[in-house]
Amino acid sequence: MLNSKKWAEIQELQKGTHVISLLHKPVEDLIVYLLFDFDWIGADHISLLTYALAAVTAYLITKGSLALGLALAIIVGVLDGVDGKLARLRKRPTMIGKLEHSFDMLYEQSWYAAFCWWAWTSTREELYITLGLTWLILDSLVRHVYNVIWISTGKSLKYHCGAARLVTKLDGRRSVYILHMLFWYLVGRPLMAFWTILLHCGATAIAYLILGFKALHSAKTIPS
Repeated sequence: MLNSKKWAEIQELQKGTHVISLLHKPVEDLIVYLLFDFDWIGADHISLLTYALAAVTAYLITKGSLALGLALAIIVGVLDGVDGKLARLRKRPTMIGKLEHSFDMLYEQSWYAAFCWWAWTSTREELYITLGLTWLILDSLVRHVYNVIWISTGKSLKYHCGAARLVTKLDGRRSVYILHMLFWYLVGRPLMAFWTILLHCGATAIAYLILGFKALHSAKTIPS
């Protein structure tokens, strides 16, 4: 039987607004609930476990073990939300948490590079090198624009009004790209993931640039 007081406290810890974050939420909340009274288990412990599993995921994808690699990637995605919730629950600042977004980018792009490497070694077609590099470049652009908006306006794009809130609920990101890979793997055409991911990533980059210019322009016109 769940302790209603603990469960209610955990419900206040949610920060993610993306549709995938909301899908992960029930599992994340359950894990946090199970760890609630284990005060010695902190956010940094979960972060270290997450990064270790992320490294294994990259290795598995590189070697073509896509089923196991993608399954582990989904687990990593869930744990990535658990560490933040634990940090907020414990009300303790964490050293790793200060660079969380940097570490996230490191392992996420290692996954993309691993998928690209697997595609090239499997087919020897340079097309997949081109597609993979384009994906990495566009993803880096999206991240940079997101960070510039945050620094320049003082708030994350997901907290801006209007279209920004909708875009940040559906934009292309690691957890979404893993679903692209998983879908095409399950239908027996994993290489098709490059095309749908690039479509999603490209649309996200265009949307972020438009929203970024709009947000920066508005920030300049607000009286100080």
